[in-house]
Formats: sequence, C-alpha cells, structure tokens
Amino acid sequence: MKDYKRKVVQFCGVLLACFFTTGCDFLFDEAHGYRGPIVVTIKTEDGSVPEFPFLIESVYTESCGHSSCGIDSGYRYLKTSYANEPITFPRERLDLLQANAYATILFKVTHPNYHYNVFTRGFAPTDADDPIYVTFTVKPFAEQMNKVAGWAEGPKQDMQKFAPDSREFKKADIRYRQARFNLGQMIARHITLTKTVYLPHFSKRMQQRVIEKYQPIFKAWYYGVPETDCWDMVDCRKQILKPRKAEYEGL
Repeated sequence: MKDYKRKVVQFCGVLLACFFTTGCDFLFDEAHGYRGPIVVTIKTEDGSVPEFPFLIESVYTESCGHSSCGIDSGYRYLKTSYANEPITFPRERLDLLQANAYATILFKVTHPNYHYNVFTRGFAPTDADDPIYVTFTVKPFAEQMNKVAGWAEGPKQDMQKFAPDSREFKKADIRYRQARFNLGQMIARHITLTKTVYLPHFSKRMQQRVIEKYQPIFKAWYYGVPETDCWDMVDCRKQILKPRKAEYEGL
C-alpha cells in the first residue's frame, strides 16, 4: 500500500512539473512526431507548362547536428504532378530522435525536359488540419546545359592569351577540357536518369509518348558534346578531339 501511495505521489509530481514547464508537452500534443500533410507545387523557371508530369520522390533523412546525414529513414512516397498543380504528400509519424525537432525531408524532382534537383526542407510539427505548402522551381535542362557550357568559356579565353607551349596555356587547357567533360557527364546522367527512374514509373503507352518526343532531343544533346563518353579526366583529354566511340543507346 505504501509503495502504491509513493508511486501516486511521484506521478502527481511529474504532472505538476509538466504543467509548469514545457518538458512534457508531448503528453498533450497531437502533432507530436508527425509531419504533414505537405502540399507540393512544381513551377518552371521559364513559366512553361510541359506536356508530361513531374516525378516527385520524398524521403525523410536522419539529422546529424545541423545538417542531414543522408540516411533514408522513412516518409518514402513517389507521386506525379503537372506543373502548377499541387500534389499532397500524406501525414506520417516519423521516427525522430527528438519528436518535435525539425525533420529534414528531401524531394527529388525528375522530368526529361528539366534539370534533376533534390530540394531539402525542414518541417516542424503541424496539426492534421494545417497542411504545409511548399513550392519548388525547376530549371529547363537546356538552360542548365548552357550554364555548365559557360564554365568552359573562361579557360578558353585564357588559352588565347598565352603561347601554346607555356605553362599558363596548359593549365587553362586542362580547365577547359574538365569543364567540357563535366557537361558531357551531365548530359549522360540526365539521359540515364530519364531511362531508369522516370520512364519505369509510367504505363507503356505513356513511356512510348515520352520516348517519341525526347529521343531526337536527347540524341542531339548527346552528339552535341563529343566528350560525353569520357569516363575520367585522363581519358577525356585523350578522347576529346577524337571521333566518338560510344553510340547513343537511346531511351
């Protein structure tokens, strides 16, 4: 009986502490550990509305200190949405170290005509009837290509200032070839991403429509940068001026 009374007194003490501090808010907080619903809208940087939808993958990553560890730990959803059309990701209780801390959730956005991007956002707890609205803006892939191609212009101009046998010319030449190599790699990755991640999510009929539209576009991008098949810096320097060996495999 004495033990029972002692436990009652201890429990009452804990409750009183909760009322006078914020340490036990979770006992009365329905949002404890939950995130969502999250309403996502994809907008395009150029204001265009593409014919095909965006593929959006969400994933919660465990947090280490002030940033994400990159360890996938839940909130895995895969949804499609057209530009400017909101899509709702559901409410879910996450396995957080601190249930009411900000949760880092990644949104991976894929589309054959737009540069692949991973958007990171931190979400605090919210009530079920209080959705969180976020908007992500994506860049057309052709514009991203022009941006990366521009990184080679500086070294190219530097090469014109020095004699071909000078140390400065050779350093600028290496930087130029590396920039062009990066452009080729980006194009190759974009094609592979469309083929292995984007297309499999859709029906055969939809896949065929995407392939018919983007096959000639991707082929032109691929052959427009001869260095695409370079697999490292050394081979890139050797192959950059040679005819392409790897053929475009297509979607």
